[in-house]
Amino acid sequence: MPDDLHIDWLRLIRSPGIGAATVGRLIQHLGHPTAILQAKRSQLAAIPSIHGPVLQAIEGFRRAVPAPPMIQELQRLHDLGGQMLMPGTPDYPASLTTLHDPPPALFAIGDCTLLHREWRITITGTRQATPRGLTFAAQLAREMSAIGMVTISGLSAGIDAAAHMSALEHQGATIAVLATGIDIVHPRPHRKLQQQIATHGCLISEAPLGLLPVPWAFPARARILAALAQGVVIVEAPEKSGSLLTAHMALDQGREVFAVPGAPNDPNTRGTHALLRQGACLLEGISDLLQALQWSPPSLPVMPSAAQTHDLPDQTAAILTLIHNGTSREDELARLSRMTVTTLARILLQLELSGLIQRLPGGSYTVRQI
Repeated sequence: MPDDLHIDWLRLIRSPGIGAATVGRLIQHLGHPTAILQAKRSQLAAIPSIHGPVLQAIEGFRRAVPAPPMIQELQRLHDLGGQMLMPGTPDYPASLTTLHDPPPALFAIGDCTLLHREWRITITGTRQATPRGLTFAAQLAREMSAIGMVTISGLSAGIDAAAHMSALEHQGATIAVLATGIDIVHPRPHRKLQQQIATHGCLISEAPLGLLPVPWAFPARARILAALAQGVVIVEAPEKSGSLLTAHMALDQGREVFAVPGAPNDPNTRGTHALLRQGACLLEGISDLLQALQWSPPSLPVMPSAAQTHDLPDQTAAILTLIHNGTSREDELARLSRMTVTTLARILLQLELSGLIQRLPGGSYTVRQI
């Protein structure tokens, strides 16, 4: 049975006249949900904008009795193996508290510690992605997984799905932010993918359980996709792509925005090219991401300089030798070296960041001329 705090909190945030912005102000001034639920009328009235209809709505909540549908919703969440995260509690992502309208509650299934990992990047883009875009999204998620970064996306078709699937395939961490209730599968072909993320990653949504896709929920999800990560990567986006909203929200929140360039006449790159003209960081590979954010993940040890190649570890030296001898494609490197894809991705990234190799268009590599 759900505890009284969660029941009362759900009743409060579902009360007519109490929106996300109001909850944000309450949390800002009173802190923990318990303090809000127990606050005196005079304490509430002293908070800016908490007066008139809003104060009456809170008073109405106090007089009401627990609503059976809300108790049933929390029980349903519990049965799914999920939990409700409330602002002002340790489980709630600190990055979302910077929003002027933070989600009044998050419903989550899976490993919620991923919400607090140090390195988190959102990868998103059009649902109608090209093979090139899908390949790039998968490549970036794979490289991020190799160094312990968390891949965040929205579980939509196209770029989102490619990023999630690649992270899972390479034992990486991934978070899916849903625009529906967390118990709803959308789009339907993603049922298996959604189950895999629930088991090996984390699903989150601020929408009530049972909520089907509705237009207003997608912009609401976009602000979470933007706020949850330190940076947002737009892989492919037409001029009116919904992913551009995520990019603009990220800029508003002071997050770094990255855009992947494409062919000049490709409709799927008009949105990303517009972002580049507006000042987004050009992204051709993960090294651009790490350099722009000035990140040096702990899973990447310091590599010798180009003049110290004799000091390279055996596996790394073997890959550098293969590339020097003309093997440039990753699939061939993996086959000849007999390394796992994850190990190979980590070594290639180390070599690239140390300046020993260069990644070419199409995903092949060449030794840099010293």
